[in-house]
Amino acid sequence: MRVAFHHIAYEPLAICNALSMGRLEASVARAGLRSGATVMDIGCAYGEVSMCLARVFDARVTAVELDPVMADGAAARIAQAGLLDRITLRRETSAAALDDHAPLDLIVAIGSTEPAGKGLREPVAVFSALAERLAPGGALLWGDLFWKDEPPAPLRQLVEASGYYVRHDEWQAAARAAGLEVVSAEISDEAEWAVYRTGMETAIADWLDAHPDHADAPTVAATANRIKMMFDFGAPYFGFGLYLFRKT
Repeated sequence: MRVAFHHIAYEPLAICNALSMGRLEASVARAGLRSGATVMDIGCAYGEVSMCLARVFDARVTAVELDPVMADGAAARIAQAGLLDRITLRRETSAAALDDHAPLDLIVAIGSTEPAGKGLREPVAVFSALAERLAPGGALLWGDLFWKDEPPAPLRQLVEASGYYVRHDEWQAAARAAGLEVVSAEISDEAEWAVYRTGMETAIADWLDAHPDHADAPTVAATANRIKMMFDFGAPYFGFGLYLFRKT
């Protein structure tokens, strides 16, 4: 199986975005989850957020991850943590998992690609589709990039190759248009960005040093350089927001 940039860069990160676990826990606390609440973590990566939800909030978590390498990593960590009784790992698309699940108390989508279904990216449509999967009073914890200012066209094209991003206030407006109440809306600080970027860059550099002759090393290095340039150039234009929305 081929080694990709995200397999290496995200492995040491608790959250695969510019976001601290402390900020995430504080946002989830505002949802007021009962013990045993049903939660879906879409795009769980290596499972750290799912494990936090199970440990800290005593939630029953469905962790969804389509990437086989990251799903294997999540399975190993969940088992090692002794949380197999509280976390169910599903290796499928979010659409398939959502179709096969009862109404949820909380949906977590942090930096997820098309979490409501393939081809669905427009914010109001995404939030409306996810809201349909929530129980009355359920919550959506949404985390993603936002544009701080209108970016140059090449930067927008590069960043939005795998997603669709709007301004901080527009994420919130889209949630309201989808019938969701905005409970909280926070912006990641420079320290969270530094942990995120340093963690990725260090992991990639260490892997390349240890595997200089690996067949995938040139691709991994090229991707790392592209992402670094994107963040260096794009820093004035985008931030990362964490939003808690509630189904009223």
